[in-house]
Amino acid sequence: MKAVKQISNLFDNHRFIYFLLALSALFVFMARMHLLSYPLERDEGEYAYMGRLILDGHPPYTLAYNMKFPGTYYVYAVIMMIFGQSTFGIHLGLAFIIAASMLLMFFVAANFVSKSGACISAVSFGIIGTSWTLSGQAGHATHFVNFFALAGILVLLQLYKSEKNLFLKYFFSGILFSLAFICKQPGLFFLFLGITIIIVREFDRKIFLSTARHVAVFILGFLTPVVTMLFYFYFFGDFNKFWFWTVKYLWMYSSQVPLSNAWEFFRIGVASITSNYSSEGYTALWIVSLLGVPLIFIQKYSLQNKIIMGALFIISCFTILPGFYFREHYFITLLPAVSLLIAVFFDYINNLFIHVLKRPTLVWISFFVFMIVIGTGVHANLDYLFLKNPAMACKQAYLSNPFAESVEIGEFLKRNTKSDDKIAVLGSEPQICFYADRYSATGYIYTYNLVEAHSYALSMQREMAKEIEINKPKYVLCVNIQASWLTNSRSEKFIFEWTNEYLKSNYRNVAMMEVFPDRISSLRIGSQLSGYTPKSKEAIFILERMNKN
Repeated sequence: MKAVKQISNLFDNHRFIYFLLALSALFVFMARMHLLSYPLERDEGEYAYMGRLILDGHPPYTLAYNMKFPGTYYVYAVIMMIFGQSTFGIHLGLAFIIAASMLLMFFVAANFVSKSGACISAVSFGIIGTSWTLSGQAGHATHFVNFFALAGILVLLQLYKSEKNLFLKYFFSGILFSLAFICKQPGLFFLFLGITIIIVREFDRKIFLSTARHVAVFILGFLTPVVTMLFYFYFFGDFNKFWFWTVKYLWMYSSQVPLSNAWEFFRIGVASITSNYSSEGYTALWIVSLLGVPLIFIQKYSLQNKIIMGALFIISCFTILPGFYFREHYFITLLPAVSLLIAVFFDYINNLFIHVLKRPTLVWISFFVFMIVIGTGVHANLDYLFLKNPAMACKQAYLSNPFAESVEIGEFLKRNTKSDDKIAVLGSEPQICFYADRYSATGYIYTYNLVEAHSYALSMQREMAKEIEINKPKYVLCVNIQASWLTNSRSEKFIFEWTNEYLKSNYRNVAMMEVFPDRISSLRIGSQLSGYTPKSKEAIFILERMNKN
């Protein structure tokens, strides 16, 4: 009995809590070390290619276009500047950011739950974040949204503990929330969480004019990076391209899924993050987090904390709504709220033991239940996290998406081109440009934009064709993979007609890589193509420009 009491007392020992936090962060970090060579998926390829262009002195939206704000491009540029321009360097930088986010999650949660609950929150954040069904191993923009949003939340929560430099703290917090927004547009919703925190924290002081000033300073901090971004692209970049892609086209893209389809897309998205062999443990954590929602209002938290935690949950849900696409990695912005709710649930169980049953020594039961739930998920993902070859894990996760194959293709292009040669990828595979370390002959590093049903599609296709004709790339890659195009019955056909005519007159096929959903093939080059009958309907063809002026 004495031993049990000593164990229960450990949960009130700050050194023990910090030890568990450090141990869990080390565990997550080591899992990500195993995944350092995990091939880049296409979003990572976009960020890495854009980051390299930035390091070479080219502003975003000049040599490559996309609808995302540039924050993540600059984060990648900084990561690659520190850790190197490679898959290893990118994922190593991500591992450090995740470790820092876990620490931020701990200190944010400690403002609402017990120290042991804060540790549970940080552990949950880190472990769920490794899930491959969330594409958690990839350096998605949503990871950086979480990092900056958590940092901004923590600054706001801590500033009330000291009256010094209040205005500077409000301003700095606004900057952090703005960086979350600039990394990805749905991060804008966290701005409203920041305003909520300020109003709720100061409401009982009845100093409404002062609160209004503080909110104004916070919003001024938020606007500062946004205005700086606009001025930068106006004076040093291509503002028209920036505005078209991040505002005009983004609005068109976000309105393509009708509201009537939203629930079905949401159901598919939820099923995708709780499927396959990771579901056994991680699904349990998602369910526990939902159980924590009503407990926010049942627990004896202060009214302020109840409102802020409720707002965090609601606002986090809004971050996954824009466009109604509900792709797996979109759910990553739910992790701060989900992790805090898991801690609320276990804190509630501990309070039952302590205050209702009057048996504080039983708190170790909830700790071991949490360890079992976490352990089940880790055990189910053990091969993926620590054992399986990262390239094969990528193939298992992404099937016919040619991410694992892109590595060899990029190496072939790099070997057979000079540094000033250009390539063109007719498909949505920007990671190939990054692996090849060659500039794209066109700013259209995705072809999804070209075949969607919107009024810009035909002009986009014509512009892409014109850029390729002008730049005369040494190699053109034809990606004959449905997942790289997502064409539909309403897609414009100009680009396909142009491709057939242009390539027939100017290029010859020199290599091919078949793409299978269950294995990684090898690149077939030159004479290996003679008389060969492809065994897969999906493949990437590499065509070399013939000697023409």
